[in-house]
Amino acid sequence: MLTLSAALLVLVLAVLAYLVVISPMDGSAQTVATSGLASWNPHVACSADSVAVQDVLGPGYPSQDLSGSRYQKNSTDGGVPSKRALSPPCSITNSAGQSVSTFVQIDGVYLSTYTFDSHDCSTQFKRVNGGGPYPNNETFCENVGNILQVGTTSGQIHIEFDQDWLAADYCGSDVPSCDNVTIAQQQSNGDISLDVQGFVYWDGDHWELHPFTAWKPSGSPPPPPPPNAPPTVDFTWTPASGDNTTVFSFTATASDDHDLSSAIQVRWDWQGDGVWDTQWSTTKTASHQYHSAGNKTVIIEAMDSGGLASTQSHVVRVSTPSPPPPSDAPPTVDFASTPNSGNTSTIFSFNATAADDHDSPTSIQVRWDWTGDGTWDTAWSPTKTASQSYSSAGNKTVVVQAMDSGGLTSTRSHVVRVTASPPPPPPPNAPPSVDFTWTPTSGDTTTVFTFTAQASDDHDQASAIQVRWDWNGDGTWDTTWSTTKTATHTFSSAGSYTVVVQAADSGGLAAIQSHEVSVTIPPPPPPPPPGDFSIGASPTSLTILCGSSGSSTITLTSLNGLSGSASLSPSISSSGLVLIWPTGSVSPGTVTLAADGTATSTLTISTSLLTTPGTYTVTVTATIGSVTHSVSLTVVVKLL
Repeated sequence: MLTLSAALLVLVLAVLAYLVVISPMDGSAQTVATSGLASWNPHVACSADSVAVQDVLGPGYPSQDLSGSRYQKNSTDGGVPSKRALSPPCSITNSAGQSVSTFVQIDGVYLSTYTFDSHDCSTQFKRVNGGGPYPNNETFCENVGNILQVGTTSGQIHIEFDQDWLAADYCGSDVPSCDNVTIAQQQSNGDISLDVQGFVYWDGDHWELHPFTAWKPSGSPPPPPPPNAPPTVDFTWTPASGDNTTVFSFTATASDDHDLSSAIQVRWDWQGDGVWDTQWSTTKTASHQYHSAGNKTVIIEAMDSGGLASTQSHVVRVSTPSPPPPSDAPPTVDFASTPNSGNTSTIFSFNATAADDHDSPTSIQVRWDWTGDGTWDTAWSPTKTASQSYSSAGNKTVVVQAMDSGGLTSTRSHVVRVTASPPPPPPPNAPPSVDFTWTPTSGDTTTVFTFTAQASDDHDQASAIQVRWDWNGDGTWDTTWSTTKTATHTFSSAGSYTVVVQAADSGGLAAIQSHEVSVTIPPPPPPPPPGDFSIGASPTSLTILCGSSGSSTITLTSLNGLSGSASLSPSISSSGLVLIWPTGSVSPGTVTLAADGTATSTLTISTSLLTTPGTYTVTVTATIGSVTHSVSLTVVVKLL
């Protein structure tokens, strides 16, 4: 409860806050605000300058112009540095070197337009606000509008309820001073007067109040701040349980209706004894080690910026530490050799394996005695591999000794059999031998000759010997070295060619062989086939009732370019006794066949009621010059 003197002081300050000079609307020079006003939004700590729309737009009023505005910082920038910031700076230094409040209050304006901008949405806090997802992974979109001074129709300032301010609950339907929902009811053509607060920002080509922080109907008191609720808090810890040698890590999670999680302070009571063991801190992680076993009640308390607090507790189980490990035992060790036996030129590889009840295998050290004479031939080393060769034959007792970190040791031995040196190397290398065959044995300039080389060597397998070819014996190798023994070649002109093959073994020794290949001129091409034609009928069989007729299409097809006039004639035969024959005709009787083309004529078989029923063979013969071909059809004549 305020005392009377305190209340009077508040009243005086409120009256003084409104004693400002308002810019005139007649286009005269812009005025400068002379006093600060309290913020209506509890999340804004700045004091507001009382200004008019014209003061923001500057000498270019009612146009949008950066130049000359008191909020201009340079040729491209004005107002707060970031329109997204949750805590913009309260003032800036303008281009004239003056300190100007960025947080303003404009009285007597009206909201000419207002809309929900579904194209400007986000799910993440901006980097200027620390980044990270919005609470509950929600999506927030901006609400935007334009304000003008009451009594004017031009000279507007754009306003925006920012995404991050809505996500942080700095504005929204539950923040009376910055309600982005009910303000929609205040949209008018100038008959509803509002007072607004916000931060001035130049957005490339126009002035904004962004972030827009508060509004109220003109003449009404500022809306009260929303009631504060205590924060919620909980915590997890790792490991879930341990002993009095364990360092437990605790991680708190806290949220609040007014404050960001990062601004909430916490403190810890490790024993649940009512004594706080840590100071207030915004750091949400802590660690603790218990010196006795038991179930420990851990309490966390969280406090928001309004001083409201809440607690949460969990039981952490702390046991006595595990008993000490048993007394140390010597390590175990063994080894294998590769190869198991060899001669005096062999390098033997030894690989030891060791295990211990306290130490890891990699930390156990070993040393070697190559001849079992009691003298260690290597120093202690954690490396378990070694190599050794012997200068004399015999059975060699190899001993390995392993030692753990406690100094306990154990040994293991095996016998390696070493024989005398190997026999002398083989005799010196001799060049390979090589020859080749080819198919066909002769040909012309169109022939693809296949050459097959045969090579052998006293050291190398035939498949390992490389060969190359010189197709005309001019001393220039026409192919590269290859282990492939076959090759093909075509000679472009007739003549006798000296084909040379060279073979080389792995020692670089080489040998050559050559043969003469005879190449002739290719024979002339065969004459083209004589002109011809084919003849066909469709259909190739007919069934005709006495007194009716039937037809078939005769088709001539040019072969090998034959062309000319073709004469066609039908003939009818039968193996049975025929009293009255059917008749046949072709129309046209003469057709012209074009080269590589076709020509058609129609065969018609006619009968009378007296025609002898039976099966007939009808043959159509076509003649072009000296070329004649025929096609036969089967015709069955039936009674009605």
